[in-house]
Amino acid sequence: MSRRVLLDTNLLIGALEPEPGNRRHEEAGARLHDLTNDPDVELFITPLIRYEVLRGVRRISFANMEAKLDEIQELPIREKEAKRAAELFRLVEEDKDKKKNLQSDRNEEDACPTCGHHPLNKYSFDLFHYACAEINRLEIASQDPHIQQIQQLIQDSKQNA
Repeated sequence: MSRRVLLDTNLLIGALEPEPGNRRHEEAGARLHDLTNDPDVELFITPLIRYEVLRGVRRISFANMEAKLDEIQELPIREKEAKRAAELFRLVEEDKDKKKNLQSDRNEEDACPTCGHHPLNKYSFDLFHYACAEINRLEIASQDPHIQQIQQLIQDSKQNA
């Protein structure tokens, strides 16, 4: 039985467009290398992950990054993924502690330049990725430090259903 893994944006950027001397990018490269070379692993992205990776390409050409992403299976985003992501978003919006945790520890450049607030909308893409993984029964390979918080949110939502 193979492992099915959704590759998150931050892992892909770190692995495919590494910043010299960045330890987390080196870790991402090693992790992607291991996953790619494991014959029991199937790798996936979504169109939204493709968008996030391509919009920030800086150190390699857009065409080169696009070619690398084309080597990875792409899942469709359907109504059920959208509905689940919206449910998760609403759960976070309703639970101020979860909302605060997902907004903490973000870089200052992520903050709104006017008010300094870290809007939850910034992280709605992450919630969407995790909803896609959950529905398609995929593991998530990510370098996001908030993955555990999002996974806990998913677990809480299942227990409260």
